[in-house]
Amino acid sequence: MVLLAMAALMLAYAAYAVLIDLNSSDIDQLGGTPIVDVYCPADPCQISRVKWVLTSSYPYLVDQVKVEWQTASTTGSYTVYVTLFDNSNNPISGGYAAQTASSSPVTTNVDVSPNADPAQVYKVQIVIVQN
Repeated sequence: MVLLAMAALMLAYAAYAVLIDLNSSDIDQLGGTPIVDVYCPADPCQISRVKWVLTSSYPYLVDQVKVEWQTASTTGSYTVYVTLFDNSNNPISGGYAAQTASSSPVTTNVDVSPNADPAQVYKVQIVIVQN
């Protein structure tokens, strides 16, 4: 009998719902995009060459990375990001630089910080963003 009373009481609680009354102004705005293609900011979508600039005195450390590439647009600007990694894929240095669009190939000089020991640089990642 006690079990039947408890079951009835639990069903009674489950039957009640709570109405939450909110205005649209009480709800944070939310929006999203559909799935869209992402286009490469380089034309063609490749970096032509990467060159290293070392400090001028011992110990010789990587001070800058020169990224040679062609901008996809002839107007506007880009930001070039460089990250250097060690042999365990840990980032050890990085930096970024602005690049003005051009109809000719460009070289973007990216100052990396901290300066990196060349013996520790195993990989480089370059990210180019159109602004």
